[in-house]
Amino acid sequence: MTDFSLYLVTDPVLGGGPEKVAGIVDSAISGGVSVVQLRDKNSGVEDVRAAAKELKELCDARGVALVVNDYLDIAVELGLHLHIGQGDTPYTQARELLPAHLELGLSIENLDQLHAVIAQCAETGVALPDVIGIGPVTSTATKPDAAPALGIDGIAEIAAVAQAHGIASVAIGGVGLRNAAELAATPIDGLCVVSEIMTAANPAAAAARLRTAFQPTFSPETQTELQGAFVNSPSAPRVLSIAGTDPTGGAGIQADLKSITAGGGYGMCVVTSLVAQNTHGVNTIHTPPLTFLEEQLEAVFSDVTVDAIKLGMLGSADTVDLVASWLGSHEHGPVVLDPVMIATSGDRLLDASAEESLRRLAVHVDVVTPNIPELAVLCDSAPATTMEEAIAQAQEFARTHDTIVIVKGGHLTGALADNAVVRPDGSVFQVENLRVNTTNSHGTGCSLSASLATRIAAGESVEKALEWSTRWLNEALRHADHLAVGTGNGPVDHGHLARRMTHAAETTPWAHLRAPRLDGATAASFTTPSTVKSPAPRIEPAGPFTRALWEASGDIIAGINNSDFITMLGDGTLRRPEFDFYIDQDAQYLAQYSRALARLSSIAPDSHAQIEWAQSAAECLVVEAELHRSYMAGKEVSAPSHITMAYTDFLIARTYTEDYVCGVAAVLPCYWLYAEIGLMLAEQNHDEHPYKDWLNTYSGEEFIAGTRAAIARLEKALENAGAEQRVDAARAFLSASVHEREFFDQATRHGWTMVGSS
Repeated sequence: MTDFSLYLVTDPVLGGGPEKVAGIVDSAISGGVSVVQLRDKNSGVEDVRAAAKELKELCDARGVALVVNDYLDIAVELGLHLHIGQGDTPYTQARELLPAHLELGLSIENLDQLHAVIAQCAETGVALPDVIGIGPVTSTATKPDAAPALGIDGIAEIAAVAQAHGIASVAIGGVGLRNAAELAATPIDGLCVVSEIMTAANPAAAAARLRTAFQPTFSPETQTELQGAFVNSPSAPRVLSIAGTDPTGGAGIQADLKSITAGGGYGMCVVTSLVAQNTHGVNTIHTPPLTFLEEQLEAVFSDVTVDAIKLGMLGSADTVDLVASWLGSHEHGPVVLDPVMIATSGDRLLDASAEESLRRLAVHVDVVTPNIPELAVLCDSAPATTMEEAIAQAQEFARTHDTIVIVKGGHLTGALADNAVVRPDGSVFQVENLRVNTTNSHGTGCSLSASLATRIAAGESVEKALEWSTRWLNEALRHADHLAVGTGNGPVDHGHLARRMTHAAETTPWAHLRAPRLDGATAASFTTPSTVKSPAPRIEPAGPFTRALWEASGDIIAGINNSDFITMLGDGTLRRPEFDFYIDQDAQYLAQYSRALARLSSIAPDSHAQIEWAQSAAECLVVEAELHRSYMAGKEVSAPSHITMAYTDFLIARTYTEDYVCGVAAVLPCYWLYAEIGLMLAEQNHDEHPYKDWLNTYSGEEFIAGTRAAIARLEKALENAGAEQRVDAARAFLSASVHEREFFDQATRHGWTMVGSS
């Protein structure tokens, strides 16, 4: 599944030092590097581990595969792909120790070495290498002790053998613009480069030139003309759904097209059957002549490159056989088969005579995604009642049909509705998924499969693709009830994530900043009440000015309280990665927030306020240290997000460049809103709550007392301030409150980045 077109091997020496490697890699990815290998022959193991963590974060964010060279233990520890040479850990041993979902590459210097590893794998039953690095093409300064140069013909010979065994290959050693065109005419899958990018003044431009040059369909003359241009690759994977219809839009090709779009792809469809169905069930099915099905397939394949295929309702043995024949005779990307047999309503959607044809088809697809009843039919067994039983059935089917099976726990019972990737070798990768209690789940199987196919086509592993698709579908289910489509088993909200992200990206200036300035003469005329009524405060304002600020914040408070983050944090369904990201950003925030409080201490008008702000600043640093110790368990803080930086930069600017009253107003929402939310969430806390300790922290009496004191200090400052200062302070308070809302919300916006996007 990995795109090996341009494979960068790092070299800290050539790059000007270890500290510059990440910057070079980031730039090179922008230019088209599709795989990065961390190779450092000079640093100690701890430095290599630190570099691997840094590059993993970068590559994960950019959707690019990261490989570590030689260090098997680091690869296992951090979940990285691994590349080994002929003199490193023996291949079969490395393959057995490396988790099955991680790719393993091997250096090959001659044809005998390739034949040897193929024979070893056959003898031991170990999987073949995922990719081989063939070289050197020519002698190279980066590996002076390398084997004799193979030349273009030698590379082509070895690559052809690898290709015949389903092994990807890249050319390495002396690879660059001068021979990229010749290498493009061989069976290799990509170029592996070191100095061509590591020493470049502009790594992005160097990478783009190499990607452009490595185009087998271009003549050398055309490649020369295009050097310097960026790769003209499609902006989205082109995914074809072959399935039946649903006129109410919840299932079938209608759901597939929505799911493909949600997953970042361009959706196409070929109709197998016209199904008259709605949220109550299937009424009738009309199957057009097979000749029309074939004409649709011809229309697509004769014109469009198909990067992935999702197979849904096929209906009959004849249709299954025709689709199988077509797929076997045309080029296309990965195929995901959703063996649609039984609708959620219980209606039969596949002839019993077609079941065996579907089993035969499963041998020729990449992934099969049955629900629990369908898995039972495929295995000719009783439906599983536990996840363990379902996985056992899937392992047997995956082994006998040499395909990957996705086990879906939606039809099981209990709090969890986990999904799992089951590979032919029996390995299992389970994705935790909390069950959503809704009857509006029409089309979930179609939607998951189509999204999965899209993410795989975009370059993700099946495991990563399932994680993304599970998370997306869980959100679609959580918001399904609000769609109000139909009176039966309604559809999921395929577009909720997209609408939420679009709303978050809106750049219209905030309403309180667009509103006309008031005169600020009194508490009634320095800010305007919100059109959304504020809830009764659990911590009372200290006077008329702070009460007016509370009443002006109703829409912001509602946005926080109703957000997915706060809702799921309260009921304990928040995913751990989202909570961990929040805690990480909270530690970043507190380090800067303490600076703002310390500044207020230095400019406070009286000694009492100076002491209280100084104590608050010190407490922030203590809380930050506790976050590191208890929640982050020694994990390194990554970096502040742009949301976090916007908030902390705002606070520093208000406290260092504005009047004291404006600075106090800016820092207060972190106290007041946090405390209010903490008290609200405390009502849902219990001994088994996964985040009970955090809930206790911000609803504790010590924090509440500090909040009351901070509110009182702002009330006093506003009483003593001038009219203009009060208006500025009110705007600062409301702006900080919006920053608070964004700070909470960012956790559920984290980790959605598309493969290959920047």
